[in-house]
Amino acid sequence: MKFLSIYCLILGFTLSLSAQAVYNSEAEAEKQYNLNIKQTHLDGVYIPANVEEAIEELKKLSDAETLNKFAEAPIDEIAERLHFGIGRWMIVNWQFYTGSRLSHLIKNKGVKTPDAMAQYLIRLLHANLNELTPNEEELLAKVNAKHEAEMKKLKANDKLIKTEIRKIDKQGNN
Repeated sequence: MKFLSIYCLILGFTLSLSAQAVYNSEAEAEKQYNLNIKQTHLDGVYIPANVEEAIEELKKLSDAETLNKFAEAPIDEIAERLHFGIGRWMIVNWQFYTGSRLSHLIKNKGVKTPDAMAQYLIRLLHANLNELTPNEEELLAKVNAKHEAEMKKLKANDKLIKTEIRKIDKQGNN
């Protein structure tokens, strides 16, 4: 039992080392992002070129019975339930945090966070399976609403610590 505990601890530690990319500077992270968004594969995983291809990839990952149950479920309920399943899989494997060609495309549509990107694709898959055409503007507002509510809550709890006024001369010096 003691050996098993030590083994699990070591395994967990080594897996966590490769879990996140750590960059020394913002410029280094930006450079890697710009490389990632041009790649067809990242860490051996195929990255869909567009949203339609992502929907098709998600369909391939699921069996027909599962897709039918998903399509029949109310979207708001099922989108929340699947967020930490297929949603988390998309975030990690399609590299929504560090950037990929798919995340870059979705980000340019106005989706603000990796979690919102996953919700966006889950909702598009649901619409596709039900042969519906979602209103893009409403969908973007819906998936970004949680992020905006969290930001509003954080700002409401902010407290001003110090106010400083500086005079700047004509040459831009303090």
